[in-house]
Amino acid sequence: MTAMATTTATTAKDATAATYAARIEHVSKSFSAPGTPGGQRLVLDDITLDVAPGEFVTLLGASGCGKSTLLNLVAGLDLPSTGSTGTDGRPVLMFQEHTLFRG
Repeated sequence: MTAMATTTATTAKDATAATYAARIEHVSKSFSAPGTPGGQRLVLDDITLDVAPGEFVTLLGASGCGKSTLLNLVAGLDLPSTGSTGTDGRPVLMFQEHTLFRG
């Protein structure tokens, strides 16, 4: 069984506006998973999302569906298998526990 992020957001952004705070275009992410068919586990499958400046977006989903993976891609901590991510500045990521990331 493959866990997939099926998160969507409705934006108030004007369709003609060219600015965005974050853009996720056709992003998919697979991880190596020995013992599975093809040796890969698909975590995100063709996710597209534009976030307008000042917009508040919530990612909801079951544990393991890819929410943190998607945020890591937007923050530049990981690279998508396919697709692209971009921001209008420097992304910032706040961990739930400061002990999860030590530099």
